Amino acid sequence: MSEERIPPESQEAIGRRLRETREALELSPRQFYEAVGFSKTQLENYEAGRRLMKPAMAIRVITAFTAAKLDFNWLYHGDLGGTAYDFAQAVLSRRERDRAANEAA
Repeated sequence: MSEERIPPESQEAIGRRLRETREALELSPRQFYEAVGFSKTQLENYEAGRRLMKPAMAIRVITAFTAAKLDFNWLYHGDLGGTAYDFAQAVLSRRERDRAANEAA
């Protein structure tokens, strides 16, 4: 029996999660793109959803931050289940803080 493949979400959603990853790791854009080996423009385009982050680039992100236990399920589908607990908590806390700030505005 073959495994069903789930297509990734939109490049905008993937870019949003890449930005969430960077922010949860408390890294500036420069710190992040230097650690991963992206150019500044690549990171900006991925985070803005102007370009789709291909699997080879996602592997760079995953291997650069092993303590966070990042995986394709998180980056491409938004599933935090396989990530490190502290990383998942940081993402969820930021989301809640952003939601509260948007409601207050």
